Amino acid sequence: MKIKERIQNYFRTKSPFRITTDLLFYLLILSVLLPFSRKYVATGMNKLIMHRPAIIKEANQVFLSDEDFEWTLMDLNGNPVSFRDFQGEVIFLNIWATWCPPCRAEMPNIQNLFKEYGNRVSIVLASQEDRETILRFLEEHEYTMPMYRLVQNPPAKLSTSSIPTTFLITPEGKISVRKTGAAKWDGNFFTAYLDEMLAR
Repeated sequence: MKIKERIQNYFRTKSPFRITTDLLFYLLILSVLLPFSRKYVATGMNKLIMHRPAIIKEANQVFLSDEDFEWTLMDLNGNPVSFRDFQGEVIFLNIWATWCPPCRAEMPNIQNLFKEYGNRVSIVLASQEDRETILRFLEEHEYTMPMYRLVQNPPAKLSTSSIPTTFLITPEGKISVRKTGAAKWDGNFFTAYLDEMLAR
């Protein structure tokens, strides 16, 4: 059977729904294979599978020592910032990169979190990338949350080999959330937990 006849037979025997789903499937495969669209497809897929972060049981929460706060970040103006400056506050620490699809997927949620809690929670987003790359990303997406550069390795309790990784640190210095992968940071579950912590 010739290719033309096969195509005609396909459209005669398949339902409109089946034809539509087949076309969408092939378009998805094509968009994943093409380099210029791969990043956007991967980001969109991560947005679809995001879920709420889990709270670590209190008995299993790890305390940060004073030494664990002794490391330095760099703000986007080139000024060193000691992580100790945030000690005693609720800290939302997110380690990320502009090229990482799960990181990009959760950024709108973190921006929403910053708008709601930025004056009560220290939101610290840290990337190893250069200043210009981070600034371009911020400008492209109109993000306003504070960004820092990782110029020094975090302590072992805050280190990770996967991004994004997010830590929520209580004012007492306990890690109550450690989430690898994208999450719904502006969802009702997490914001209710933040409200409870801030009300203590």
